[in-house]
Amino acid sequence: MTEEPTIPKLSVIIPVYNVLEYVQEAVDSILTQSVKPWEVIIVDDGSTDGSGDLVETLYGSHPLVKIIHTANGGLGEARNTGTRAATGDYIYYFDSDDISVDGLIGQFYQTLAQHPDMDLFAFSAESFEDPVGKSKGEAQSQQVRLISYRRRMERVFPSGEQAFNTLSETNAFIPNAWLYIYARKLQTQHQLFFLPIIHEDEEFTPRLFFVAGKTCVTDNVYFQRRIRIGSIMQSSRSEKNAIGYLRACDALEGLMQRTSVRESRKHLRARIVKNILNVIGVAKSAGVKFSAKSQGELDMLVSRYRNLDITLAENNYFAWRVVNFALKQLKIRDA
Repeated sequence: MTEEPTIPKLSVIIPVYNVLEYVQEAVDSILTQSVKPWEVIIVDDGSTDGSGDLVETLYGSHPLVKIIHTANGGLGEARNTGTRAATGDYIYYFDSDDISVDGLIGQFYQTLAQHPDMDLFAFSAESFEDPVGKSKGEAQSQQVRLISYRRRMERVFPSGEQAFNTLSETNAFIPNAWLYIYARKLQTQHQLFFLPIIHEDEEFTPRLFFVAGKTCVTDNVYFQRRIRIGSIMQSSRSEKNAIGYLRACDALEGLMQRTSVRESRKHLRARIVKNILNVIGVAKSAGVKFSAKSQGELDMLVSRYRNLDITLAENNYFAWRVVNFALKQLKIRDA
């Protein structure tokens, strides 16, 4: 008698920190998917606004939900905590102030049925202006820029590295962790954990791609990103932002050392330059003075990767932004 093949299990990990007005909509968008996940792990990262109590009230007895309360350690460590507690074969990191589009889990399982050896599933997203903040007038003082996270392709790649190169070539490589479902075995085999930094995805996701095997990419939109004033990405910048980009450069340099593929090295180098420019931007546009350690790390990176962009940004950051914006507009028109 042969045993029935078991269906791979999907663990959805949702870090929660001070999102009282959003968390129910976010979690419900996962729990009401037409195809359910194996488990939903909510990690209350030391919330002080009652978010932790709310998820206990709403989901404390839900059969699919596990709730973990921790001291505040940041988004990356909350994801790590959820990963350690997960029992699924695949992992998905979902943010507690965004919305999952129905069809995500169904499409994941449909793709997995066609490609049982899939390590990485990548999809698309769109953003929307937070109606809660808008109703309070929070958005009136700042211009909200809505971002599209589209892949513009339906492809299957034999490896994550090849997917990284093709997506980078078409400006469709996006580091945000909520755009990927990945095989848990990658995490256990390669110790894929997040660092306790801001911009943790910039450091984590390239490493994920370079250890992944078969990678399936779709242009279907399964994630709606809420743009809200006061979130991590919308708040004022400090040296912590620069440190996050510097740690991303460390990871990218490590990948460059381990690959002999010329195309990979080219795209990794381009991402390093992008992160250097981000660090320069923190100093120039936000007027942040770095510690001697961070400044020394930046100086070393600049000496290794200096190009016209970096030189212009160092000397006149505003002029670099104008030129960069104009070049992006030309690319959009030519696309």
